[in-house]
Amino acid sequence: MQMIGLETVKKEFLTIKARVDTSIRQGVDLTGDRYGAALLGNPGTGKTTVARLYGKFLSSMGVIPGSHFEETTGSRLAHDGIRGAQTLLDNLLQKGGGVFFLDEAYQIVSNSSIGGSQVLDFLLAEIENCTGKIVFVFAGYHKQMETFFAHNPGIPSRIPIRLDFQDYEDNELLRIMNHELNKKFSGRMKIEGGAGGLYMRIASRRIGAGRGREGFGNAREVHNVLSILLRRQADRLHQSRQRGENPDDLLLEKIDIIGPEPSSAMSSNKDWQKLHKMIGLKAVKQSIQILADRLQANYERELNEQPLIGCSLNKVFVGNPGTGKTTVAKLYGKILAAMGLLSNGEVVIKNPADFVGSALGHSEKNTKAILEAAKGKVLIIDEAYMLASGQSGINDPYKTAVVDTIVAEVQSTSLEDRCVLLLGYQGQMENMFQNVNPGLTRRFPMSSAFVFEDYDDSELRGILDLKLRQQGFRAGEAGKKACISALGRARNKPNFGNAGEVDIILDQAKDRQQKRLVESKGPRKTDWLEPQDIDPDFNRIEQAATNIPMLFKGVVGCEHIVQKLEGYQQEVQNMKESGYSDAEIRAQVSFGLLFRGPPGTGKTSTARKMGKVYYDLGLLGEAKVVECSATDIIGQYVGQTGPKVQKKFDEALGRVLFIDEAYRLADGHYAKEAMDEIVDCLTKERYQNKILVILAGYDDDINRLMNQNPGLTSRFPETISFYHMPPRHCRDLLLQLLTMKKLDTTQLEASATIDSQLLDLFGTLSQTPSWGNARDVQTLTKSIFGTMMRDKSKKQKVVTEDAVLDAMKEMIKERSNRATAAATAATSSLDPRQGTPLLIQPKFDFQPKFGFQPKFGFQEPPRTITEITTETAIEPEEGIEEEEEEEEEPPEAGGTRPQQSKAAGRRDAGVPDEVWQQLQRDSDAEEQRRHELAAARQKAAELERQQRAREQELRRQQRDDAARREILRELERLRAQRDLAERARREKEARARKEMEAKAKLKRMGVCPVGYEWIPQAAGYRCAGGSHYMSNEAVLRI
Repeated sequence: MQMIGLETVKKEFLTIKARVDTSIRQGVDLTGDRYGAALLGNPGTGKTTVARLYGKFLSSMGVIPGSHFEETTGSRLAHDGIRGAQTLLDNLLQKGGGVFFLDEAYQIVSNSSIGGSQVLDFLLAEIENCTGKIVFVFAGYHKQMETFFAHNPGIPSRIPIRLDFQDYEDNELLRIMNHELNKKFSGRMKIEGGAGGLYMRIASRRIGAGRGREGFGNAREVHNVLSILLRRQADRLHQSRQRGENPDDLLLEKIDIIGPEPSSAMSSNKDWQKLHKMIGLKAVKQSIQILADRLQANYERELNEQPLIGCSLNKVFVGNPGTGKTTVAKLYGKILAAMGLLSNGEVVIKNPADFVGSALGHSEKNTKAILEAAKGKVLIIDEAYMLASGQSGINDPYKTAVVDTIVAEVQSTSLEDRCVLLLGYQGQMENMFQNVNPGLTRRFPMSSAFVFEDYDDSELRGILDLKLRQQGFRAGEAGKKACISALGRARNKPNFGNAGEVDIILDQAKDRQQKRLVESKGPRKTDWLEPQDIDPDFNRIEQAATNIPMLFKGVVGCEHIVQKLEGYQQEVQNMKESGYSDAEIRAQVSFGLLFRGPPGTGKTSTARKMGKVYYDLGLLGEAKVVECSATDIIGQYVGQTGPKVQKKFDEALGRVLFIDEAYRLADGHYAKEAMDEIVDCLTKERYQNKILVILAGYDDDINRLMNQNPGLTSRFPETISFYHMPPRHCRDLLLQLLTMKKLDTTQLEASATIDSQLLDLFGTLSQTPSWGNARDVQTLTKSIFGTMMRDKSKKQKVVTEDAVLDAMKEMIKERSNRATAAATAATSSLDPRQGTPLLIQPKFDFQPKFGFQPKFGFQEPPRTITEITTETAIEPEEGIEEEEEEEEEPPEAGGTRPQQSKAAGRRDAGVPDEVWQQLQRDSDAEEQRRHELAAARQKAAELERQQRAREQELRRQQRDDAARREILRELERLRAQRDLAERARREKEARARKEMEAKAKLKRMGVCPVGYEWIPQAAGYRCAGGSHYMSNEAVLRI
């Protein structure tokens, strides 16, 4: 009864005593009663002491014949097995009985205890056999003992008495502290403020702050705190004696009991000073200063005995690699130790793999062991975002167990003698907190995270100077500028290394310096780094004016590109000289471009060259192009498209992302989702102005794509247009490629006749469908080269006229056959009731001078030119004829159409005469429109032929000014007539196309079961049989 606290236990003892006293007065035999007890509570609450007193109490009351006390633990008993348990029980019986005390009883049924369950089953039987001779007492913690009681439903009935040991209150902890001090120093230790004074009350409150937490040490915690107080006293006395003073060794002062003031501790702390001397980290320093100010405020509130302001030592450190997270974490722990918030201050670094177990239950065990070992220390969990289950959506039970255990074991109070820091990248950490136990957010709030920002150029310059001094190297101003420029380009790459990137560049510079010194014959400065050591192309911006024209040397029609990029180069250089920041320069330069034009016109090669230019200007991290098509970023199911687009953007970060066939992003739900994701990515901070995105495709398709999303036009403000290569450029490219194959082209260059023939043949080729421009010229070169290499009779590699002409005529013949086959296939694939085919077979003219030479009815492509605009629409240059829009040919009236409308005049039963007669008139009108359309096409073709003839005549009559003027007037008249005819043709074809689409819809719907053709009428369509009718509005709704 003299023990401090334990009022509930004392009350239970009195209840047992009253029961025994009553039984004795009643003359009842006590040997059949059960007095087995379970002692449950946190460590340090006196369970073992009470167990011993309980045995003596029962013996003194005559409940058991003996007072012997046999003590063991669950793990020891599980190891000894049933034989060991039997030995203990026999020993007790031999000594007349007593108490069998099993401490940490839950250990006997733990997963690691082999055979422990069998021992417990043996003891349960012996409890019944030894009633009246031995009392069994089991002790353990509340939560762990649940497993013990769940092992066998008969345990509670065999152990009827349950003693709950509550955690000590603050006043009880204060009494324990004073009791231990008096016991240790025999009452000689004096305390500033008295044994029950303010400082001792503050110390007891700090201990009591852990009350209610599983594992709270109670009296053991008091012993630990007293050890800290006496250690502080010893340090103070030692320093005082070193100063020549004579302090009182038996006096505990204020600073010994509650520690120094946080403000004074930090002002003189070397680690705090070192943190402030670190380059950058302004936000982190402010966060730690705020924490220190709050701790100082709490210190003052403790002195006034006011409630404390909530403050957690556990923090989240987010930032990119090389920003100093680990270094600051180590200093942070030492600072907390100096302020008395941690008993040790040592830093323990772990990663998620150290926590995750290989079997169920191992993760919890590993996590608890690590947390327990981190008591009084700073525990750093690096790359903590890896504790999330991942993006697959499948829950990982091993990682989930780690997070759940951390939530259960870690508290969010400043009085917990442990600091846990979660380190990682901001995006991944935020994603983790959204997908794990919500309790983790409360213990590690992202709102108070320490954000480690990337170093700016001035801070990186300071880090460079520091590392050069530490490593014993020197560099001039030009070399340091070259290093900062290289760091600026590296900043655009994924996971920029910050200070670590400086180490990488310096390591590379040392290797280049060593190579330079080996090759140099002059004086050797082994500690000096030249600019070329740091970056071999350190003066790339100064050389960019000459590099850009050289970069595009041999590219046809690229003058506007060169001019535009030279403007970029001058603009960037002027802004840098004027002191504008890198962000301001990037905001000025366009990072979204449209490439519009036919295939084989150099879009991909131009993208590669633009990557080199942007890299030299310091706008990209690498001069590389990541090429992809629409297929690579379009998902196959809901939710797949977004991650695919983001993955491709991550791959292209700091590079050029070239999306070919981008017009396909305008069709379909998933394609639209991909385009929306691209627009969103272009505005995200991670990608904005850090990646050059180029969309490539055909003119009309790219224009249609721009209309799909209103945000596209503003994000792709500039356009580079590519046109078909004119024959003369094709000729030049052919000669250039043949020369690169180490072939002799002197015969071709010296002949005027072959030159004219080449131009005419390239003109014919350029009019064939699917003409690939430079790509087909390369194919032609391979064909000529292969023919020459297979000819054994030719010892010299001289390209003859016949070899070139034969190869070109063979290509023309092959392309003509393909076009004819395509038109025939389109014709044969039509249902007889669907009218004429949509494709027109090409018409050929023959010129005996060059052999077989088909002429297709297409407009001659304009001369090659590359145009750059700053609007979505394309305005052709003056004097260049705009390329006609390619349209699908509507059905043509002619012999290919079966005359089914009237032939099918097998009139349906019940069709009125007026309906049938109107149907016949509408059918005749449709036939008339077909003939008019055919005539309009013929007239347009004839006018085009006349215009071409006039154009040729104009070229032949250039010397005759009078004739030339007359021909120009005639040409203008013909052009006007052709435009009118062309406009009429397009209107008729548009109507025909609309009717064909409506007929196709009606056929698919199966409205007419016989399958008759549908005849357009004034307000709708009627089948040729006359029975079925659909209005225009109904057709539109299909």
